[in-house]
Amino acid sequence: MSNGEADNSMQPSSGAAGSGRHFVVKAAPRLTASGNSISLSEEEDQPVLLEAKLREIIISTNQLISSNHALDEALEECDDQDEDLLQALKENEDIISRKICDATRIAATLNKHGVHISLTDKMLQYNGSSVLKKMREQKEQSNKSDGDGIYL
Repeated sequence: MSNGEADNSMQPSSGAAGSGRHFVVKAAPRLTASGNSISLSEEEDQPVLLEAKLREIIISTNQLISSNHALDEALEECDDQDEDLLQALKENEDIISRKICDATRIAATLNKHGVHISLTDKMLQYNGSSVLKKMREQKEQSNKSDGDGIYL
């Protein structure tokens, strides 16, 4: 089996409940137009592939940012904090930061190949979730107030 192919072999699971088996799934390999497999080092030597990958990252990141803005608005309007929405917001924020790092790395690699791409005009501006910022501030305030007091 070559690197990047799916391994659907059954293996015993360490989980207590369930069938006791699970599937191990790996990412499918990237292929050229002719169907040849591309290794990671080959991909980095092909600016056209890097540009395509960068475009994918920019589009998906912009969609996540738009989604987080909508989640932020929905959570600000709610009196109760919906745990599912909060969890989605936190997960999206983590993914957004990883994707921005990936896009920056790819843009730097493309720059080495003489392809100059600016991300500032292609990616939506995102300064993080206002709801999550408020929650962090409240948590910090409660931690500070917990530290005040008289200790004997």
